[in-house]
Amino acid sequence: MDDSRVAKCTYGAGTLMLILSSTTTFDWLSNELCSRFKLKLGHFELRYSFMDCSNCLLESDDDLKIMFMLCGLMKDQLIHIAVRDKAVVNHVQTVNTNMIASPFLLESAPNNYSFSQDEDTCKDSSQTGSIVDSSAASSSCLSMDFDGISSEFGNEYLGKYGSCGGRKYLSTDWEGYITHEGQKFEGGVCEFRDKLAKYAIENGFKMKYLKNEPRCVTAVCAKKESNGCEWNVHAVKSNVNGFFYIKNLNNVHSCSGLIREKRNKAMGSRLVSSIVKDKVRSNPLVRPIDLITDLKENYGLDVPYHVAWYGKESATKELHGDEELSYAHLPWYVDVLKASNVGSHCVLDCGEDGSRFQRVFICYKASIDSFRWCRPMLFIDGTFVTNKYKGTLLGATAKNGNKEVFPFAFAIVSGETSDNWRWFLQRIFEVLVDEGRQLTFISDRHGAIIDAVRTVFPASAHGFCLYHLKEKLKKKYPHSIGSSFKDHILWLFCKLLYAPTVEEYQDILKKLRDDGGSKIIDKFLADLPVQNFANAFFLGKRYGEVSNALSESFNSWVKDVRRLPIYEMIDTIRVKMMEMISRRKLASEKWCSVLCPVIEDELKNLAAKGRHWRICRASESIFEVHADLSVMVNLDKRFCSCYQWQLLGFPCQHAIQVIQHSGLCLYNFVDEYNKADFYRATYATPIFPIPDIEKPPAGDVFLLPPHTRKPPERPPTKRFKSSSETTRQLKCKRCGSCDRHNRRTCKAPI
Repeated sequence: MDDSRVAKCTYGAGTLMLILSSTTTFDWLSNELCSRFKLKLGHFELRYSFMDCSNCLLESDDDLKIMFMLCGLMKDQLIHIAVRDKAVVNHVQTVNTNMIASPFLLESAPNNYSFSQDEDTCKDSSQTGSIVDSSAASSSCLSMDFDGISSEFGNEYLGKYGSCGGRKYLSTDWEGYITHEGQKFEGGVCEFRDKLAKYAIENGFKMKYLKNEPRCVTAVCAKKESNGCEWNVHAVKSNVNGFFYIKNLNNVHSCSGLIREKRNKAMGSRLVSSIVKDKVRSNPLVRPIDLITDLKENYGLDVPYHVAWYGKESATKELHGDEELSYAHLPWYVDVLKASNVGSHCVLDCGEDGSRFQRVFICYKASIDSFRWCRPMLFIDGTFVTNKYKGTLLGATAKNGNKEVFPFAFAIVSGETSDNWRWFLQRIFEVLVDEGRQLTFISDRHGAIIDAVRTVFPASAHGFCLYHLKEKLKKKYPHSIGSSFKDHILWLFCKLLYAPTVEEYQDILKKLRDDGGSKIIDKFLADLPVQNFANAFFLGKRYGEVSNALSESFNSWVKDVRRLPIYEMIDTIRVKMMEMISRRKLASEKWCSVLCPVIEDELKNLAAKGRHWRICRASESIFEVHADLSVMVNLDKRFCSCYQWQLLGFPCQHAIQVIQHSGLCLYNFVDEYNKADFYRATYATPIFPIPDIEKPPAGDVFLLPPHTRKPPERPPTKRFKSSSETTRQLKCKRCGSCDRHNRRTCKAPI
């Protein structure tokens, strides 16, 4: 259209471009701004500006017509419209009125403070000395060109010295939570209290309750006695529907100083809980410090750490229920898990009478199918559960073809006892009995684990973690002995473990006994079977794995999950595994290599070594490699006299040079477990979701939490300080006692 104009509408840091015409109405413009800027009618005012006419009011259809007339006179196609909150506009108008009404202020005003009635009678009032009657000014052309009073049009010329752009916080809507008598609150007294507190915070006043009961709430302004403020609200509960209704409301404050503060005592843990509930639901592991940052950025509120912590705990309890009730959901969860992930092996042990939780074992169908494409090796370990009822999380972890952690199975038990470890490994035996592969276990030297592996998997090889063995040996020597001597002994012990032959083992053992002391070394090795740690005597294949670091990685992976209630703990682990399988499956589909990326890089690095070595053929498959020392390589038996090919299950640098010298393909001599096709097959089976939309209430199933027990270690002998010496008294949130411990260190049976 010929009379169309582009309007640049600005509200805070947001800008909106609209096309206006002579047929545009003020109501249409207001509704459009409300929908786009999320405003409410009556809560804002409009101002437009041209080159010689700034800050003109825009309040009606007549003002729109005058604005278009000015556009035609000035031949301007762009209209600047500023959207301001009424509170800001009223403040500016009050200052302007005071300056006009006071002759002293008028005489002392700078020359750039001009008051013009309309475009035809614009005169500099400060030069003539006359006082302009504000009532005679046109509503559309009342110019208020005060550069010193929050002018949005002048701020653009100040650059970095101007005021920063504002933003709309999520708490802006709180300002309209309490509006009129008869207002309904379907959530009852809890919803009314919550919205009343938010309303007071956003409007910048403090209140106090005269009556705060489940059926009746009465609140007044905190300045009622000091300033005589008449603001008050009275709400009651309806006997018909249980809703809360505002019966009496005086929503006008007669006190002064209504300024919204960043820190307010009304922002307690209950209010924080209602705000962060959705965030805790989507991320149960969110930290209190993250909630503090979110409340600061999105709500403009400063919340102390302890308030955020209690608010998160309250939200978690409200979302997931009490930790005691969390156990009641386990029977339903196990049944739904078996139905949604058919083939999963889940066992819930509820004791002899079936009324009290004992332990639970979970191995998903996806894990069972995936383990067939991984090397037959499991890393087992346990880690503490840190929720209210404590316990231990037992885990069995495998390693995929790309040398990544693959969680296979886990269980939650009362502790690392021989009975619990046998029960856990027995469930794993039931899962893997049909595979027919010879398993290898890697663990620390825990007595219960050793007994369980020997009982359930008597034919399987069991390797001890080198790191734990080194720590045990290190403690055999007193602190007075220097660290350099201990490092030398540990270095000799590592050589003893890695020795590939019995002869090499005996030579290093003699050196270790001479340097480390025969009594100490013999006593240390007396109860350490050589077939559990030394490569020369190891009965199975452990592919170069001499430590239990993979289990520690799994423990770190579930570190934050361990403090959740048991139902949420198990389901959060499922979600983490589900996302991990999906993420790795999508990533592997983009691979172009024959081997997994990590293995491909290792092969390239080994192939780059020894290209200058001389290779001599002895037969069709037997070669001699002349390196620093000459070695023999047998390709048919996949043997190298350096023993690294046999120990690692991967071609050594000598074998790689022989394979390339023979013109054979390197990939044919690498285990299938390290190939990309096996990796993709590992993650071919997904873990399916378990929606809880049909989860029954906790009261419908009766399952009690486990009995907790006092740990077996000796009680502390350190003297506790007297009450006069302690700075403050600590109350345990788990057992409720004030016995100088907190929830994390609590060991009391409950």
